[in-house]
Amino acid sequence: MNGSEHTDPQTETNGLRQGVVALATLGVAVALMVAAGVVGVTIGMRGGTYGMMGSDRGPVRATTVAAAADGFQLDMVPAHLVQHYELARANPDVYAQVPCFCGCQEMLAHRNLEDCFVTPDGGWESHASGCQICIQESQMLMRMMGRDMGAGMMADRVIAEFGGSMMST
Repeated sequence: MNGSEHTDPQTETNGLRQGVVALATLGVAVALMVAAGVVGVTIGMRGGTYGMMGSDRGPVRATTVAAAADGFQLDMVPAHLVQHYELARANPDVYAQVPCFCGCQEMLAHRNLEDCFVTPDGGWESHASGCQICIQESQMLMRMMGRDMGAGMMADRVIAEFGGSMMST
């Protein structure tokens, strides 16, 4: 028997142990991500409020009975997101022409990007405050509005950027 065929049982045991630990760690990480996703979707579907990761607003705040009765309020989100809400309300003709590609059409029955920010009765929709895709689409619209593009052209560009093979019409 030459040296390359001989393996030390201690080395095999350590290697196996490291593999099991790595696999267990990966399993726990996946389970945590799935759980976080379920909680986020559940909160969003119930119209609840929650803090955004990385926001400067501090820990998640419980809503008061008065705030819950009035619905989602913009004082619950960071200032950099408020501008997207205000832009959507001020430009319904643009936002209504843009489909949203985050999946909210199926989950929340949203018809377009405007529905992600403004409810049919004119209130604020909580969904966009926690949805990076909605915010990215709104950021793209914001840049194009600054260039005085028409609503149809802006919608076409957002569809080209975000739609791809995911687009369902």
